[in-house]
Amino acid sequence: MTKVTFFLFGLCLLGMQFISCKSVNYLTNVEANRINVSSKNKLTPDPAITELIAPYKIELDKVMNQVIGETAIDLKKERPESTLGNWMADAIHRKAEEKLGTPIDFALQNYGGIRIPEIKKGAITRGKIYELMPFDNKILVLFLNKSEVEELVQHIVEARGWPVSYGIKINKLTEEDITVLINDKPLAEGKIYKVALPDYIANGGSRSYFLKDKKREDLQYFIRDALIKDVEDYTARKEAINSPKEGRFILQNRE
Repeated sequence: MTKVTFFLFGLCLLGMQFISCKSVNYLTNVEANRINVSSKNKLTPDPAITELIAPYKIELDKVMNQVIGETAIDLKKERPESTLGNWMADAIHRKAEEKLGTPIDFALQNYGGIRIPEIKKGAITRGKIYELMPFDNKILVLFLNKSEVEELVQHIVEARGWPVSYGIKINKLTEEDITVLINDKPLAEGKIYKVALPDYIANGGSRSYFLKDKKREDLQYFIRDALIKDVEDYTARKEAINSPKEGRFILQNRE
């Protein structure tokens, strides 16, 4: 049992104790009252409950405050390309290949799924990755043909840019002229491209409805766990994360 699981298990036991120690009451009447919430109506913690959960919180804080690596630069969330987005997409790319056991063509992460604006240069804690990716989104690999990749690219261009990995370059010159290179080659008819992305997007999130029926493989791998493992891999190599902007996604006529 992990420390986080132990913490949650302890809270569950606490709830069970409260239930088992009280008689069963039935709701017979409901009265509604309007309460104005302001700075004058602050709730104060129950000292007994605070004391009871304190040991579990201490254990949880130890896990979340653990330094698992570092970044050599500020990792910032920006459009259409960013240092934070580049690292995240690259990490998804690397870990998808490891899980799948075969190379993929590129990876992406939707912009809205990045939940903090930046990770400052220096130490990275486990808790910071939980802040970055608090949801249990998993990595899926889709198998897309040329026209399906073009539709996906058009979609993320219209969204003013999502993070993409090192396997792809997108250059929007005009409304009609979008250049796409995958592994430095133009899209080819008859080729199937392997694309790693969040299950949220694969299942139609962020208006990606056109992806819902595409052939896929669920890697059963949380993105958050993939990011943590990627940071730990950098640390094992005695390296700090460094993912500068490098022209992966260019919007020439940005509004």
